[in-house]
Amino acid sequence: MRIAILARRFDPAGGGTERDLMVTAGILARAGHRLVIYADEVRAPAPGMDVRRVGSAGLPRAIALARFAYAAPAAARRDGAQLVLSFARTVGADILRSGGGAHVSYLRAARLWRGWPGALAMRAAPYHRIQMAIERAGFKSRALKRVIAVSNLVREDLTREFQLPPGCSITLYNGVDTERFRPAANPAIREELRARHGIARAALVIAFVGNGFARKGLAPLIDALPGIAGEPSLIVVGNDRARRAFERRAVRNGVASRVIFAGAQAHAEHYFQASDAFALPSFFEPFGNVALEAMACGTPALTTQACGVAELMPPELRTAVVSNATDTVEVTTRLGTMLKERESLGPVALAAARRFTWERHERELLAIIDSVARKI
Repeated sequence: MRIAILARRFDPAGGGTERDLMVTAGILARAGHRLVIYADEVRAPAPGMDVRRVGSAGLPRAIALARFAYAAPAAARRDGAQLVLSFARTVGADILRSGGGAHVSYLRAARLWRGWPGALAMRAAPYHRIQMAIERAGFKSRALKRVIAVSNLVREDLTREFQLPPGCSITLYNGVDTERFRPAANPAIREELRARHGIARAALVIAFVGNGFARKGLAPLIDALPGIAGEPSLIVVGNDRARRAFERRAVRNGVASRVIFAGAQAHAEHYFQASDAFALPSFFEPFGNVALEAMACGTPALTTQACGVAELMPPELRTAVVSNATDTVEVTTRLGTMLKERESLGPVALAAARRFTWERHERELLAIIDSVARKI
């Protein structure tokens, strides 16, 4: 079958949605489908892949967003696509894959990390208003046959917001690379990483990995740190323009010496392997790949009810799911308990993560594609 994949940005070396797109393209190609990828922005070529730009250079970004939303599906149909799978907000796709939930839900949640003034300003901005309008048109399109959500959290949000008919949406969890993300084969990794960042060999270490520090809950995590027994250190892996504000927050909490900002790192798995716990107390997180990756390294993970990966937590780790990330006492208590029980929770986390491989994801994705193909 000739399948078109749509994405606002094509970047073979990217993360998040870009990584998921590359995984999907590989799965479909191995299954014998003929693929063409349509993107508004192409950051780099990919050997053996047919990537075509539906350009909008020079246009304001809100207008470019709208143009791509309608032009990309139309271009794919003209080129003979039999099935259109979109990773972007578009109108006219057969399958919409949502890795972020309804945009209006994101804007509602933004008050938790941006405050009411910042959230209202976002909601009023033309760029966000156009995104909401395009998204609603896409989910109401007569061409739409199936919606793929990365978690039940996202699927239920989309169903509620767009009144999707029963059976239209399905949850397809992301996988984890269990070859890369696994318990350390070399015990020296733990000592070497700690020595590099000036952390004592016997100290407790919590890892936080990700960009977008505010949305991912770094503020409540820093606020909780003084109340956790054992004086653990916190390693922050990732970049954020507001980093200095979080450094000042650590100073105000009296934990500046225990909060290490490591910046972006090519081998996040080493930080999971060298840590006693992982924490992602996000205010809004449709899935949370990094939590699953940490668990695959045998490191117990703290998440929140606003994080899709919490759905995959076994009963033993449900005590590490925070109901309210703004509640510093709750974050402190749950993280402290997880650290105390880390030795017993590590194997539980590892076993849970190993259930969600990319091989499992591949089987389920191909079944979805086959079911939609039968309707065309």
